[in-house]
Amino acid sequence: SDQQPDNFIESAYAGDNYFVSLFVRAQPNSFHVVQQRLPELRFDLLPLAVGGGFVEQFNASVVALREDPLPASPAVPAPGPQLRSNRFDAYYGLSRPIRPSEWLTFTPVAGGRVTHYMNMDGATDNHRNSYTRTLGEIGFDAELRASGVYDYKNPRWKIDGLRHLLTPRLSYRYIPDADKGSRYIPAIDRRSFSTYLQPLGLGAVRNIDELSGTNTLRLGIDNTLQTRDAVYGSRDLVIFNVANDFRIHRSAGEKDVSEIHTELAVMPARWLELGVYQSFAPQDFTLREFNTGVTVRDGDEWALRFSSNFLRHELNDYFLEG
Repeated sequence: SDQQPDNFIESAYAGDNYFVSLFVRAQPNSFHVVQQRLPELRFDLLPLAVGGGFVEQFNASVVALREDPLPASPAVPAPGPQLRSNRFDAYYGLSRPIRPSEWLTFTPVAGGRVTHYMNMDGATDNHRNSYTRTLGEIGFDAELRASGVYDYKNPRWKIDGLRHLLTPRLSYRYIPDADKGSRYIPAIDRRSFSTYLQPLGLGAVRNIDELSGTNTLRLGIDNTLQTRDAVYGSRDLVIFNVANDFRIHRSAGEKDVSEIHTELAVMPARWLELGVYQSFAPQDFTLREFNTGVTVRDGDEWALRFSSNFLRHELNDYFLEG
């Protein structure tokens, strides 16, 4: 996961359909808490067709995790415990895309994840030195594709026809008992503060030391408006996406329906991009987050962005980035 401030060294080897990487993150001083990886060796197999229409994916890693608390001070009178674990983790997933028509794709998915912890220290229950957790998931991803073409031209903005792409998406994941063994596991790779919808799949989550059961249906609608482009074939003019979760199983503090997340990007010219992101609670339509951005760029030479972020009861700030 991204941290701030951060330091890391990473080396990666790319094979025909896989990656092997070595990643190190250390703690150079005692001013900030750092989830250290000393080091992490990881193997990632990219999705691979294995016959019969099935697609497999696999990843595995071994890592030495360390986290030292801040030293005692007037601001931190009671430092937390030192967290330690050596962890082996592997995930295997299998999917089978089904396309009954050109406009519909339905993909059942299943997967399993095995995580073995050794030399643990700092968990709620320190009576075990090793622990193995085995989890499974089932679910599906479905999407519809529709499009419309309109003969609209505007030479000033270099618009040569319009194409609207509409893609409703529906995803479901069931991951039972994902929190088992949590009292034995030092929560180093834990949940970080985020206001966005998190990955649903068991193989995509990063907070694997602090998991909770999942029984969630995600609904999303993607909209893209494009025009012809002499260089790239097509160019996006407007992107408007909406998504939210319906939680059949809820963790503490969660509601059965998540915030509705919307994002809008308008790119009337290559050099100009306008963006808006917002989330609001559908129960009472309370605005939770509202972010805006205006970007002016000259190809890959330079870019200037002015943006604002509003998160209710948390922050309200403005940025100028170049």
